[in-house]
Amino acid sequence: MELASVVQIWLAALFTIWIYSIAFRDNPFFKFAEHTFVGAAAGHSLVYGVDNIVRYGWAPLTAGNILYSIVFILGIIMYMRYHKTYFWVSRVPMALIVGIGIGLTLRSTVTSEFIAQIISTASMKVLGLDAWAAFSNLIFIIITLATVYFFIFTFPKAQGGRLSLISTIARYGMMAAFGYSFANTVLSRFNMIFGRIDYLMNTWLVLPYAMLALPVVLILVIYAMIPAEKRPWPKTKNNS
Repeated sequence: MELASVVQIWLAALFTIWIYSIAFRDNPFFKFAEHTFVGAAAGHSLVYGVDNIVRYGWAPLTAGNILYSIVFILGIIMYMRYHKTYFWVSRVPMALIVGIGIGLTLRSTVTSEFIAQIISTASMKVLGLDAWAAFSNLIFIIITLATVYFFIFTFPKAQGGRLSLISTIARYGMMAAFGYSFANTVLSRFNMIFGRIDYLMNTWLVLPYAMLALPVVLILVIYAMIPAEKRPWPKTKNNS
């Protein structure tokens, strides 16, 4: 294995242990890993942003597409917010960015969250399927319609009397959906932890001297969790 790959594996393993040490107590190793990650992410974003400007802005402009000069002008105008008098000019490109972003988001959200869901629900079949599939589709359709009915607040009487059964079905359906969403979130976090544990065991600990370094790393992390005034070494100076 190449030296660069070995160094990468060691760094990834150490940073994994340091990051997860926050689950027990804050310590300098976690802070170092956190600050390193934030700094690396900021540097990566900066380099990625400059690369996007060069690739998707400067390259087409130098190739003869004059319209891209408008983009550069708007980008330069955004820095006018640091001017004491003409800071308001920076609101023009910002308004364009927010408007375009909201428009694209609404289009994709309406398409994926509403239209696609309505089409999928309307195309469900109950007849001509096996018993379990038909039952599942029927339950899904009932809960969907009951949930939509639950949010009809225009007519208060629609939620009372015998019709309250529909609202009860909707509440149970939403509780099941929220529980599933929460469980799925927890499961995804556990999968991330299992992935890192698998990386430590099958990628890092199989390297030479890694098994010897593991207890040393853990002892140092545990020692770093001890408050500074309670550590036997180094002794903190009393300024009083």
